Amino acid sequence: MASSGSRQPVVVGIDESDLSTVALAWGVDSARTRSCPLRLVHASRPADRSAGEKMLNDAASRAKRAVPGLDINTVLDSGDPAEALLKQASDAGVVVLGARGRSDFSSMLLGSTSLRVAMHAPCPVVVIRLAGDDAPPGPSAGRIVVGIDDSPRSEHAVDFAFREAAARGREVTAVLTWLGPDIDTAASPSHEWQQASADERALLDQKLAAHREEFPGVGVLARTVRGDPAAALVDESRGAELVVVGSHGRDGLGGILRGSVSHSLLHHAHCPVAVVRNE
Repeated sequence: MASSGSRQPVVVGIDESDLSTVALAWGVDSARTRSCPLRLVHASRPADRSAGEKMLNDAASRAKRAVPGLDINTVLDSGDPAEALLKQASDAGVVVLGARGRSDFSSMLLGSTSLRVAMHAPCPVVVIRLAGDDAPPGPSAGRIVVGIDDSPRSEHAVDFAFREAAARGREVTAVLTWLGPDIDTAASPSHEWQQASADERALLDQKLAAHREEFPGVGVLARTVRGDPAAALVDESRGAELVVVGSHGRDGLGGILRGSVSHSLLHHAHCPVAVVRNE
């Protein structure tokens, strides 16, 4: 595989599924907007090496037709699909793979590849999933949605969301969910809820201030939602370009890979999901 210098490549998992084709298109666009190399990865048994080579060559040809002059490398691995992607992720800017298909690269509900890669890759991982229904466009249709919590480690997810929005000419919807655990929902007067809501909005504005200054051309819709974080983000994902979440944190949106939010998004989001590790 040829060296591509210091530019971090976009790594795409390639298999025979239809979602792999969608992942390839996403990866090609990411490589184009980032002006970086594209690395296509496939894992197969030694007996299937010939078919794997053809699959990679076909994918590379499609990528070259889409973006002539794009720097493209291919990697054929004989090991475990998740391990193959994780090896290639060590110097990557982002990894892209499908979420439901017949092979391990795109198996989400039947296998663990997507979760393993999202949990252990040292870079952001974009999981392309089936929409699953004909849900009408939601409030953030065409936008990039990012989930925010009160942990400083959600900063990485916000940064990724703004950079993707700037590169793709999209706007951002920033969602901070809160459940008001210190307030008695039955007994507390309305002014306490109003104050709690104002406090959460102030926190959200604080989280976004530096990114608004760094990316003045990116429009931002800031939303605070009292309720379940998974439900809020799934709703916002209807018709969205991408929904972005951090992989660690103390609560809610931050604990993406350790709680129900990650499973809800990776199984039920209506758009691609980006999981951004915070280490």
